Amino acid sequence: MMTPGQGQRYLGPITDTSRWDTFKHRSDDIFICTPAKCGTTWTQAICTLLVFGKVDHGQQPSVISPWVDSNFDPLEPMLERIDGLPHRRFLKTHSPFDGIPYHATCSYLVIFRDPRDVFFSGQNHKDNMSDQGLAKSVFGDGDGAFDKFLSGTPNPDAWDQQTLPTMAYLLDSYWPYRHLPNVHLHHYSDMKADLRGEIEKISSEIGVATDSGQLDAFTEAASFSSMKANAEQYAPNSGTGMWKAETNFFANGTSGQWKNRLSAAQQEKFHARLNELLDEESARWLLEGGQKNL
Repeated sequence: MMTPGQGQRYLGPITDTSRWDTFKHRSDDIFICTPAKCGTTWTQAICTLLVFGKVDHGQQPSVISPWVDSNFDPLEPMLERIDGLPHRRFLKTHSPFDGIPYHATCSYLVIFRDPRDVFFSGQNHKDNMSDQGLAKSVFGDGDGAFDKFLSGTPNPDAWDQQTLPTMAYLLDSYWPYRHLPNVHLHHYSDMKADLRGEIEKISSEIGVATDSGQLDAFTEAASFSSMKANAEQYAPNSGTGMWKAETNFFANGTSGQWKNRLSAAQQEKFHARLNELLDEESARWLLEGGQKNL
C-alpha cells in the first residue's frame, strides 16, 4: 500500500517545515492536519478532552498542542518542551502531507471545511489580528479579496497564503491516503451536524475509550458557545497580544455563512475554479463532507 513521504519543504512568513527535521516522534503521536480556519482549534480542544479524559483538565490546548512548523516560537525550546510533555502528544500543522513526518503508528486527523466558509472566517481572523501586515499578507484584503482567494498557484517557497488553490493543494496531498488505517478525514460540516458522533469517532480512531457520560460532557465542553465563553483558555496564543480580543477568535463557527454574502457571479466563478483544481469526487467532499463521499 502506498504511504506518504516527507520530501518537500514549505517556507513562508509563518511556516518552515524544515523545523520537523530534528523532531523526535513517539509511536502514539497524534497529528492534527488542517488548512487554517477549518477547525484546528476545535480539534485540539477535542483531543485535550480525550487525552486527559475529563472536562476540567485546566489546560490551554494551544500550549500543550504546539504548532511545530510555525516560526512563532524558537525551535529548540519548543522541541525541548514537546519532548518533556508527560501526556500523549497531539501536534498542530497547516502543512501538506509531504511536508510533515509520516509514521505508521501515529494518528493523523485531517480536517477540512467548505472553502467559501473558510474565506469569510479568514476575513474575521484577519480583522482580529494585531499584526495587520501579516494578517493581510496571509488572508488578503480589500474589495477584491474573494477574487484573489480564487486565484494564484501554490508555491512551496512562498507558502502561507490562504487561497482556494492552496486548500485544493493541501487536500490533494492527503486525499490519496484517506484509506490508510491511521489517516482519518473529517469535515467541519459533519462536526457541526453531529459533534457527539464525531467526538466518538475520533476517540475510536486514536484509541481512547469513552463512555456515554464522557461523550455527553465532552460534547458540551467542545461546543462553540462553550469555547467562546472560555476564549482565554481556548484561543491560540491567548494572552500574547496576537489578538485584538480573544473572544473574537470565535467569531461565527457556522457552515453556510457564504450563502447570503456571495453574488451569483462570484459563486459561478468559485465553482468553475474548484472544478479546475480538483476532481469531482474530492471537490464534492470538500463542499459537502459526509462519509459517503470519502
